Amino acid sequence: MYIRKLRCFFTGYLVIAVHGRAAEKMINLAIRRRIPVWDVQHRRNYICLKIDVDSFFEMRHLARQTACRLKILQKVGLPFFYRRLIKRPGLLIGLCFFVGVLYFLSSMILFIDVKGNENLKTEYILQLAEDTGIRPGIFKEKLKQNEIAQQMLIKEPKLEWVGLHLQGTRLLIEVVEKIELPAEPDTQTNLVAAKDGLVTDVLVVTGEAKVKPGDTVRRGQLLIEGVLHPESPYLSEEGAQLSPVPVRARGEVQARVWYEGYGEAALTESIRRRTGKRITNWTLLVNEQPVLRLGRIKVPYLAYDTETISRSFSKRIIAFPVEIITETYHEVELQEKKLSRAEAIKIATKRAKTLAELQLPDGVEVKDITVEEISLAEGGIVVVRYIVETLENIAVEKTVSGGEE
Repeated sequence: MYIRKLRCFFTGYLVIAVHGRAAEKMINLAIRRRIPVWDVQHRRNYICLKIDVDSFFEMRHLARQTACRLKILQKVGLPFFYRRLIKRPGLLIGLCFFVGVLYFLSSMILFIDVKGNENLKTEYILQLAEDTGIRPGIFKEKLKQNEIAQQMLIKEPKLEWVGLHLQGTRLLIEVVEKIELPAEPDTQTNLVAAKDGLVTDVLVVTGEAKVKPGDTVRRGQLLIEGVLHPESPYLSEEGAQLSPVPVRARGEVQARVWYEGYGEAALTESIRRRTGKRITNWTLLVNEQPVLRLGRIKVPYLAYDTETISRSFSKRIIAFPVEIITETYHEVELQEKKLSRAEAIKIATKRAKTLAELQLPDGVEVKDITVEEISLAEGGIVVVRYIVETLENIAVEKTVSGGEE
């Protein structure tokens, strides 16, 4: 059906209306004679359908046989559009001009954007690009992306990388700025342990390692000393032995670190359930001072929940320091629910896990998890210890002043 419609669009088709009492009979005769008819719609006084141009004369013959009348409602297709276009040369010239202008503009760069700059201003990068020949209005064929990017890198040493990307009539200049490393301090620094752990790997960039894999370290213990010792006893010109040179210690010390969390859960749990009884008190405040109180002063319930709602007058036009406090007291019943040992352990484990995970630094690698159940405490309380083992760099920098930490 789709192929037929596409073919009829190129060859042309007609939308006609069939008037008469025997309109259905005429359509049935057309179908028997294999005349292509589609989109048949029954309207109030006629039947609307579509046929190709060559079948219209056969339909006129059938209309005379059945005493029906045909009326062309619409002529659709490329041939009819071409005929209407030929009769209007101004429209044809305008269409050709529009297509030509659209093609001309699409072959040019009309907009230029900059992305990735943080320290350098966008206006400066656009001016830098204009000095290399990039400006709105140039043709895409004249754009030599690699050469222009290389020229921009040469003119501005603060740029690490420049990329030019064409997106239709938009040119995107993507830049990466050089990262200026802060100057290293002249003072001597050591690397010490930020926390307790078991050393698994030691990487020394500058300095001398004071621990090795397998050592257990405590918080604050020296890991890498910020000194350089000569490998052999060098002597100065006067014959004195050269002393170690203080430097800034650099490196990493990977260690296994453990974080613990403890959770408790009772075998008997109290549940608060509202009975449906409640009382309400209202308090009128003026300038945050109580002026009037309505309701019971004393709450008649042994156990209750309190809900407080504060309502103040609108302050959009004028400040009105009046506030009404509504306090609602709901009576509750305390019911005891007995938990099995497995349920209590599950609740205690969840609480211990939360406490242990709160201690974890961001981005650390969890190596192992251990859950230990401690013996039942007094009062029917289950205690669980949740241990998380991680692998992380525990070395932190510490300044040495005057040769001593």
